[in-house]
Amino acid sequence: MPCVRLLLPLLLGLGCRPVTGASPPPCPRATEPDPTPDGLAGPEQQRRARGLAALDAGHFDLARAEFAAILAVTPGNLAARTLFDAATRALIAAQERAATSFATATPIVVAAPPWRHTVVRALAIAATSPPELVSLSARPNTGTDEAEWFRRHGLRLPEYEVPNPMRGLPGNLPPAIAPSFGAYLLVQAIAHRDHTILIYGPSYSGGRFVAVLDAHGQRIAFLDFDAHRQAPAAPAAESTAVEQHVIWAEVAEGVLYISHGHDDPRDDMTGYISALDVTSGALRWRSDPGVASAATFAIHGGHILAGHGSAAGPARVFVLDRRTGTVVGQARLASAPEYLFVQGDRLLVRSHTTDHVFELRQKRARGGR
Repeated sequence: MPCVRLLLPLLLGLGCRPVTGASPPPCPRATEPDPTPDGLAGPEQQRRARGLAALDAGHFDLARAEFAAILAVTPGNLAARTLFDAATRALIAAQERAATSFATATPIVVAAPPWRHTVVRALAIAATSPPELVSLSARPNTGTDEAEWFRRHGLRLPEYEVPNPMRGLPGNLPPAIAPSFGAYLLVQAIAHRDHTILIYGPSYSGGRFVAVLDAHGQRIAFLDFDAHRQAPAAPAAESTAVEQHVIWAEVAEGVLYISHGHDDPRDDMTGYISALDVTSGALRWRSDPGVASAATFAIHGGHILAGHGSAAGPARVFVLDRRTGTVVGQARLASAPEYLFVQGDRLLVRSHTTDHVFELRQKRARGGR
């Protein structure tokens, strides 16, 4: 009986009150709350908190990234997996809504371009001396160490990962960006510091339509570059292999700078940069061909640094005057360029076989010391 009298209060959930005439049983120590629920360490806890806040705010892309980072450390965490899947479903649904809304947009059709250097109206940019390209190093690469090159220089392409419906990958676009325009896919999304360039095309090989979003995600331009696709003297005109597609684009001071080109070595009427009024699509100037086949170009003060080359011909870096698109400087490369980035007073160029570094040496004013 004494044992029953001692156990009964515990079985009934009455706590650890003493029983008359008997010594009270020892009270169990209160269980401390787990400081790391779900087995998460401090940084992962913070990521989950940020992910939940982003999910509540409708920033499904950011939420998904936070939960993905947790799963990279603790892949068996079921709570993080559930939250990641929920964020993914919400992101896909938001993208579908954005695509439905965007499908009714009407782009401005850009006029057919000239196919040689043309200045319609020079840009009002202060004239400056072009930088001299002084080679500092030319380091052979393996062709497969591209990621290491980016890491070594602290670089990254300013791009979102676009959705791939065929693989079921939603990418990491903000929810309000449409992953398609009717039958055209979003093939590239360039996230510049104060604006975003969206490029839509029939396949991932290249784009035709360009939308420009401001820093708040509002669309300020939507242009159709159908007339830029085919040079009049292009070989095998019936083939899509020689169609010009959008390669890179950036807006500066209300002007859209955009490069077009293709990879067919039979055609030398490719690799252009054009400057257009961003909202109307009116042409301000167009460069000569053969100046911009690289995946990027760089705006550097009053100039544009671009690269062109192919397996069938020479490879060069070009300096273009931003006012007129005139080539005002150039330097040879070991092979066709892939990426160009400016870091301070240096130009980094990744080519097919060689990693180049140039000093952007500013020419001294006449009479200077």
